Amino acid sequence: MIAICGMEGIGKTTMAKEVAKRAKDDNLFNEIVMVAVSRKKDLSKIEDQIARMLRREIPLKNVLVILDNVLEGLNLKDVGIPYRVELNSCKILLTSRSEEVCNQMKSHKIVRIEALTEEEAWSFFKEMAGNCIDTPTLHPIAKKVAKECKGIPIAIVTVGRALENKRKNEWVAALQQLRKSISKNNSGLDSTLYSSIELSYNFLASDEAKSCLLLCCLFPEDYDIPIEYLVRFGVGQRLFAKIDKVAEARNRVHAMVDNLRRSSLLLDSDEEECVKMHDVVRGVAISIANGHVCWEEWTEKDTYEHYVAISIVSQELKNHPDGLECPKLELLQLSCVKDATRQTLPTNLFKGMMGLKVLAMQGMSFPSLPQSIQVLQNLQTLLLEYCEIKDVSAIGALGKLEMLSFFGSGIMELPREIGNLSHLKLLDMSECYALQHIPPGLLSSLSRLEELHMGNVSVMNWEPTEGNREGANASLAELRSFSNSLMALRLQIPNIKLLPKDLHFKNQMIKFQIYASEELFKPWHRSNSSNFWNTTPYIFKNSLALEGFVASDIAESRIPRLLLQKSEIILLRGIKDFENILYKLDEEGFPCLEVLSIVDGEDVEYLIDATSYQTPRVAFPILESLELIEFPNLKEIYHSHIPQRHFSGTHSQLACFGKLRSITLFSCKCLKNVFSLSIARGLVQLQELKIKHCKDMEEIFHEEGEDEKTLIDKIMFPQLTSINMYHLPRLIGFCTGVGPVELVQPSLLNQEVRRIDTLGSDKMTNIQQTAGSFPDSTPISHKFFSSKTILWQPNLKELSFGAIDERFQRLEVVFDLEGQKDDNDHQRIAVLAELKTLTVHHLCNLRYVWKNVPQGIQGFQNLTSIDVYGCHKLRYLFPPTVAKLLVELQRIDIWECDMIENIVQRDGEEEAEGIILFPKLTSFNLLLLPNLMSFSIEPYSFEWPSIEKIDLYKCPKFKTYGKLQKINWELDSIPQDQEPCLEGVPRGRNDSPMVASDQGTTKKFQGSSSVNKEGILTKDPRANDIDNNSKTWPFFPSHLIVCLKNLKTMKLSRNDSLEVIFQLEELKVEESHVAPVLDQLRELELSDLPKLMHIWKKGPERIMGFGNLRLLDVSRCNSLTYLFSPSIARLLVMLEKIRVLDCEKIEEILARAEEEEEEKERHMAPVLDQLRELVLMYLPKLEHIWKKGLERILGFGNLRLLEVWECNSLTYLFSPSIAKLLVMLEKIEVGHCEKIEEILARAGEEEKEKDVLFDKVNSIVLHNLPNLKCFCSETNALEWPSLEEITVKECPSLSTFIPSNLNTPKLEGVYDALSWEDIRTCHWKGDLNATIEHIFKGKEKLVDH
Repeated sequence: MIAICGMEGIGKTTMAKEVAKRAKDDNLFNEIVMVAVSRKKDLSKIEDQIARMLRREIPLKNVLVILDNVLEGLNLKDVGIPYRVELNSCKILLTSRSEEVCNQMKSHKIVRIEALTEEEAWSFFKEMAGNCIDTPTLHPIAKKVAKECKGIPIAIVTVGRALENKRKNEWVAALQQLRKSISKNNSGLDSTLYSSIELSYNFLASDEAKSCLLLCCLFPEDYDIPIEYLVRFGVGQRLFAKIDKVAEARNRVHAMVDNLRRSSLLLDSDEEECVKMHDVVRGVAISIANGHVCWEEWTEKDTYEHYVAISIVSQELKNHPDGLECPKLELLQLSCVKDATRQTLPTNLFKGMMGLKVLAMQGMSFPSLPQSIQVLQNLQTLLLEYCEIKDVSAIGALGKLEMLSFFGSGIMELPREIGNLSHLKLLDMSECYALQHIPPGLLSSLSRLEELHMGNVSVMNWEPTEGNREGANASLAELRSFSNSLMALRLQIPNIKLLPKDLHFKNQMIKFQIYASEELFKPWHRSNSSNFWNTTPYIFKNSLALEGFVASDIAESRIPRLLLQKSEIILLRGIKDFENILYKLDEEGFPCLEVLSIVDGEDVEYLIDATSYQTPRVAFPILESLELIEFPNLKEIYHSHIPQRHFSGTHSQLACFGKLRSITLFSCKCLKNVFSLSIARGLVQLQELKIKHCKDMEEIFHEEGEDEKTLIDKIMFPQLTSINMYHLPRLIGFCTGVGPVELVQPSLLNQEVRRIDTLGSDKMTNIQQTAGSFPDSTPISHKFFSSKTILWQPNLKELSFGAIDERFQRLEVVFDLEGQKDDNDHQRIAVLAELKTLTVHHLCNLRYVWKNVPQGIQGFQNLTSIDVYGCHKLRYLFPPTVAKLLVELQRIDIWECDMIENIVQRDGEEEAEGIILFPKLTSFNLLLLPNLMSFSIEPYSFEWPSIEKIDLYKCPKFKTYGKLQKINWELDSIPQDQEPCLEGVPRGRNDSPMVASDQGTTKKFQGSSSVNKEGILTKDPRANDIDNNSKTWPFFPSHLIVCLKNLKTMKLSRNDSLEVIFQLEELKVEESHVAPVLDQLRELELSDLPKLMHIWKKGPERIMGFGNLRLLDVSRCNSLTYLFSPSIARLLVMLEKIRVLDCEKIEEILARAEEEEEEKERHMAPVLDQLRELVLMYLPKLEHIWKKGLERILGFGNLRLLEVWECNSLTYLFSPSIAKLLVMLEKIEVGHCEKIEEILARAGEEEKEKDVLFDKVNSIVLHNLPNLKCFCSETNALEWPSLEEITVKECPSLSTFIPSNLNTPKLEGVYDALSWEDIRTCHWKGDLNATIEHIFKGKEKLVDH
């Protein structure tokens, strides 16, 4: 736990957010949770977020929880962070003003934030105030003003931005104000903070902005304040001069909020159309407002006469006062944060509030409004949101009401009395899911209505025509009554024909959002527009969604056509007889349309068919997003037979889609390409290209005839940043008409054959079945990017390929750079210099990611992530010329690629490179690669100074990251520079590379092989076998270990070759210093390594390292006989958890290596002194946890949990000398250990200890120990002050605990079953020994009977 401490406004929250941002960017945690705690500890927020993580099965062992603004001590268990979670790397970061609180919460480190220095403060102030302060007249005054801010960031920001571009006299006035004593400061804030924020408030441009800011203090700390509330509160209080329209007021408020944000008086919120208020600013605003209060419950006051605005926001509202006298009260907000809770509102609650203008109630439940609401004749705004209420007829008496909202409430019927509200301008019934009835004539009586919001109201049965029959519903024809004033309309209706034909939207500024479908609204499957009915924003674009209609019905109706012409967003789904959208629905070409999403266009062959028009019209001139989903018969998006020679720079095709930013195509099965080059030339604003499940798609852009060849050098997509291709089985290129065809080199064919022998015949058959036959001299023409098309998108950041069925993918190369040329200045053009992520999944025919890479190429320097999966013909990832360029690469993931043998390999005649540096590589994951043998077949020098995580899983042929091992090939026809290698990976700078030359290799190799008559490679029987048992293969040899200075996590699993993990024997330690080794390693997990004999192989005596290792997890390593020696254990000063599982040969956990002298142990420093958990399971040969002869060892002083199961060679757990070290031990669990006779027993000739204390042990579990006779046979463990529970089950030989009287003051009893079992009885017979005797004697009697 780390605490950030400092005064209010100093930047604690800003720093915590920056920590969260960087941690997220660097993928340091599985989840990051940030919660504002504030004065009233809102524990439910933290609990809810942690509970959500548990539901999503996110491992809590790598979570960052940020508790912001902790003002008093907090018990972590109260927020769902128990001891076990905290132990498993759940990191806590808290911010607090109080260092005492930080200490109370036992923070491991407290980071104090001090005020900025004078130089830092001045630099920051200049940034906030702008260039105006550099003038000679203002500079000295500005210096003094900055000094008054005293280095406090929030003061500098608010004052600086308030005075930005102000005149000299205003600066002088500001300086005078800052220097005044603050007589009004009753907020408890620092005087500098108060005066600076008050100054910023006073310098606001208008009284309206000041009033808007003061409204924000009516909400709790860290509250997401809906801007629409500020609009409705402000309109109700008449805060906006010369504004009569709701839309105008809304625009004014949004503009003011933007200015307040720029002034830092308000903050951004993560919620849409919301803002936040800094708690310091809120404190000052409350002090300035003097009459505005925000409480959590009604407070007992002698008088409420001076209050202008009262806001009560609480988890649960109760005890409403009756008959309050509030003559000045204009605004009352009662908000219950929980789900609607039953309320009892006093009859006379509103009687003394006759001046009330705004009443807002949220999350409340009551059968009807109190009758006293009718006295509120000045009420302008009434909000009853998320309320459960049946009868609202009393509202009809509020004649001056202008704004009425039932948002999210459970009303089923709108009472007829609402029709009396002749001044009503806004009626909001969005998300009133239960609303079924609106009386006819009610809407038509609201003649001044400007806004009608009914989004997500789907059960209303609108009448087709107006009428007053009994039980009838309203008709949409009533909209005509207020069509002159209507400014905003949101509707969900079953049929677009319900809109009256003679409805005229006379106001050209009207905004609408209409969804017409006979079905209830549901998110559109796979559509980017699935949030169409997000009813939160009140500034929205004209949107129309139509589902399940016949195209001709839409085209022949005036109102739908009018809406289509005005729409900025159009969503169409399941439209029948829909052959040509452009000329079928709008002959004008949709001049306003920005977003078009169409789902289920079964009848559509062409989105635009221009063949029947001599001069195609301009279509979609400002369209930004095009989404076509499930078009099984779509042949072309733009279909035209116009001769190619007519395509000029001014032709209308270039006007089509000219503003397009995003293209999404899903399941367009007959579509072979997206656009011709003629249209592609105009897509200069294209940013995102996403194509999925288009089975006939062959290329993205298509060259139509010879005339379009002239366009190749004119194509450019300067803003294209993302290309995502998924399951396009026929895809063979980005644009196939561009780029040469290359044949496989014959020499490569021979090399393929030679590799067969090294793989083995059994593997060969398997690989041939999986990946097809080996390459022959067939053309490699299926390349996604050629040397020309790769230059079309210079700013591409993300490139992704994927597939469902890997068998039918045709793509063979991703980047083919054959023919790359210099530009006119003979400079290399940087290729994809902005590319950051490359993902290649399930391309079964992919043979090369990079191919034909020329020497001296530039590019790919910003690539950070490579993910390759299921590409079974791929034999290596990249050539050295590319590897050298990847200076920003951070992550490599390769998995399930059956034939990959190397990661780096030369491409054809490419020259050998020297050092290859991956300076920023942090994560390297190799999974399920059955033929991976090496990192590289060449003796390159690799350096990974930033590597943090290595994960190796099921790579059975991969032996070591060590020195290259070669075989000397005795075949003249094999080129010297293509000698196959069995092993080879990174080396240190000091290793000599083995380089091939025309005269042969510069060094002789021990092994040799020959080729038989059939041309198949065979090994010379005299050669030293690489698997010779006399050679030990370390995963990390000594020379590489020193390079991995930042390695944090390593997971190795299912490798049949690894024998040693860390080879320390050859480490060179200079006389002048001690070598630190892997000092950042935190987690080491080893599993299913059948040949592993040593985790650590002995190194120099003066070695230092592994000092941050926290977790050691070893399972199913059946050649391992011990974990580590005391000399290694001494290095593991931060190790917290050891878990050893199912290792057949392990005999000891801590064992002295043969070379270590016993004498040295007597002077040994404490070992494993931070270890908290030791878990040992299924270790049949484990004889000692602590080896005999180590009795004088020190350490283990923080061990809390000792858990041992199924270790059938153990006869006891620990000796008294070891037990005396375990001063923090809390829980002992032992089960299924057949030979254990005692838990505590002397080892050999160990001297008897007088007193062994178990002060902290609170729980003991003894299960299925058939030979256990007692806990210990000597009377030296008598005091158990913390023991609360003992569980003893299936221990038939147990007769007593300790042969003496025990002191167990907290012991509740002895349980006869484990905690998770259903039937569990607690026994107690006065003392522990008597109870155990009673339990087992009783069972013996039962057996005898």
